[in-house]
Formats: sequence, C-alpha cells, structure tokens
Amino acid sequence: MDLNLLKTFDAVMNARSVNVAAEVLGITSPAVSQALNRLREQYGDPLFVRAGRGIRPTNFAVELHAEIQQPLLQLVNGTQSRHLFNPETSQRKFRVSSHKDLDLMLIPSLVKYRQEKAPHTKFIADIEHDSEESRQDDLRMRKVDIIISTVQFEEHGYHNQLLFKQDLVVALSREHPRIQGGISEDAFFAEEHILWQTKRMDRYTLNSVSAKHLPSRRVAYSTGSAMTGLNLVADTEWLCVSSRWHANQVAVTGRIQVLELPFETQQVPVYMTWHHSQHKDAGHQWLREAVVNTSSALYR
Repeated sequence: MDLNLLKTFDAVMNARSVNVAAEVLGITSPAVSQALNRLREQYGDPLFVRAGRGIRPTNFAVELHAEIQQPLLQLVNGTQSRHLFNPETSQRKFRVSSHKDLDLMLIPSLVKYRQEKAPHTKFIADIEHDSEESRQDDLRMRKVDIIISTVQFEEHGYHNQLLFKQDLVVALSREHPRIQGGISEDAFFAEEHILWQTKRMDRYTLNSVSAKHLPSRRVAYSTGSAMTGLNLVADTEWLCVSSRWHANQVAVTGRIQVLELPFETQQVPVYMTWHHSQHKDAGHQWLREAVVNTSSALYR
C-alpha cells in the first residue's frame, strides 16, 4: 500500500476536515479526497460520514487509525535516522534527478564535496523523467530526494530554490567559411542548426527565454545532449545554441568559436526542488546545503 494514503488518512482523522488536512499536508483538497477514495476501495468501508458541517469517522476508521498511528509515525515522520544525521559516519544514499547536461555542471563538484564531508554516503544520479507527473510522483514517494531542472514546481507541497542562471550563446566551427567573430540575426537564421532538444515550459529552451517570437530555424540535426551538439559543430558548418558553460568546455580545445546571440534573451534558471515531507529531514538538509555550496562556488 502507498503509505501516503495512510498519512493522508491520519491527517483527516486528526483534523476531522478534508480542507484542514490538505493545508497540513501541503496538498489540494481534491488530492485528499482522491486518497480517501482509494482507501475506501481497498478497505470496503466509507471511512467518514457527514456530521453537520464536518465529518465523522466510522467505527472501522477509528479502529484502523488506532492500529496504524504509531507505526505510521515511525515510518513517515519519526524515524531517528531522519532527524539525526552525522555526515562523517552516515552511509545514506541520496537520489538526485536532473538532466545529463546539468549533471556535467554539478555532479563532479558535488561528488568531490561528498568525498570530503560525508565520505560514506552515496549519490545516485541516473534518474531522468519524461513527464511532469512522474517527476512530482517520485519526489512525493521519495523515490528521488531532489530534482534539478530549469523549471520550478508550482504545485502545493513542493519547495523550489534557485541555484544559478546561465546564458545562452551560439557556437560554430572555428573555421566556419561565412561567420567569424560575430553574427547578425539574418545570418543566424540563414544557417543550418543543430537543435538542442531540451525543453522548458513545453518549448525549446531558446524560444522559452527569447524576448520576442523567433522564426523557425533550419534544422540539420537534433540532439538531447549539449556536448554532442557542440562537438558536431566543430566539424561541420552548422550552428548550435547552448549554455555558455557547456560551450566554454569545448572552446578550450580551439575547435569552436563562441559568439553572443544576435537578439536579446533572458538567462536560463536552474532550480533545486524537493517535497515538503523532506524539508526537516537532517540528512536531506545536508544534501541541499551541499548542492547550494557547490553550485554557488562554481557559478557565483
């Protein structure tokens, strides 16, 4: 059984109100009602009945609550390991979900920080999500501890912290036959592009931060990896829009030139997001501090 269903049931039992329980849990009232409906189906009992302006638990609900209250408290909220965390001795595993491009920016320094501060802990950073719903579910179910992405979660029950912002630039071969040292808007859209498929807010990253509506680009090749695109432009006449950080990693080889975009764009934000149920977890607090410290040292 999903323990969050029992956690929701416990909150409703304590509050005798769906709306108050929703506020306590940091979720919506329909989400609380949906959880109760799932429990009703599993137990074959209505659990609550109307009583004036409030609700009253059935006899079965009272018995169920008495059975689960203490074990639930220990499992969800009260385990000592969540309140006491010693980084020097802990063997806890932290699960970080992001994107391969963001991993390149953050994971090496984060692992170094872990080796120095909490050498027996472990980072698992191989989790990606295809949908917003799966991202939220994995945070809520604690399948991942934090998500690092360019979009913050607007739903109730999630915390967002801005880590840094990055500029977008255009990269092309050092030996490009038509463009050297600078690029005009007309020249930008006249050339063929490697399309960086990473999206934010259901749009390609460049379009999401542009100050104006952009014409369609001539797409020669599409990739979900910034580093793949940057290495391909070094040996072709294609252009690639990427973050300045990734472009600079390849520019040091002398194979590409990095130019400013010929139109105004906003910076791309990078957020760390976690579920409210993890907010007071001592180990989770250490993880968030580690991410903030390493990212601020790199991008201040």
